[in-house]
Amino acid sequence: MGVTPFAFFSGALFARKLCYVYLPPSYNESEDTRYPVVYLLHGLYGNETSWSVKGNAEQTIEKLMASGDLRESIVVMVSDGGYGHGTFYVNWFDGSGRFEDYFLYDLIPAIDREFRTIADTSHRALCGLSMGGYGSFVLALRNPHLFGSAASIAGALMSVSLMTEAFLRTDVCRMIGPVHGPYAQELDLHVLAARRVKEEVRPALHFNCGTADSLFPLNSTYQALLEQIGYPHEYMEFEGDHNWEYFGGHLPEALRFIERSFAGSAPKHTPAV
Repeated sequence: MGVTPFAFFSGALFARKLCYVYLPPSYNESEDTRYPVVYLLHGLYGNETSWSVKGNAEQTIEKLMASGDLRESIVVMVSDGGYGHGTFYVNWFDGSGRFEDYFLYDLIPAIDREFRTIADTSHRALCGLSMGGYGSFVLALRNPHLFGSAASIAGALMSVSLMTEAFLRTDVCRMIGPVHGPYAQELDLHVLAARRVKEEVRPALHFNCGTADSLFPLNSTYQALLEQIGYPHEYMEFEGDHNWEYFGGHLPEALRFIERSFAGSAPKHTPAV
């Protein structure tokens, strides 16, 4: 059926918001069939059209479905909330906006009401690039009751312990507050993974990054952390830089992992390749 715009109201942001929804080919053939949902998150300076216009997401999705590498699914290309250069999909410490609440309590319920989704954890997944890679992981690790899997492509997989003084003088301090404070800890991917690994219910994680990417050190460091604490995951390294050629080119690896998660067969651990 292709991609269609879907408008809804966000009470968290008190604004009308828009996302783009891909409906699989068989969607109109039966009024009873329900589908898993993948939420695609854009990066810094992007918007809800980025994955479709710049990342050729629709063509990739259709190719993977045709080959059986991804079951027919609803794919939602979302906005991060549209504030500043990027919201990182979290509630900001300084009160600028409740962007996690918008995602969890406005966007997802609207999609589940309007479309025939399988509205449970094991059939709901996140996938994002760069800032959206962080958003994918932080939303999943903070809300394992909502998301069965999360994938990051060249993600900004941040920990406050890795932030420089110059970095903290940017909008990041408005998001996370005092770097040593409890609010910042709740948005730290290292802290969240260490917390979740002790629990029976935790999201399956996939991430990949180009070796020439400026964010590659963050990804390799996160890989080392997950290895150290024993968090099951899939990590891949490829040649490539921080650009759409890489993002769109390695969306298939992320979606194949999500398919295995839907099937209940995501690997307990896959070493770097």
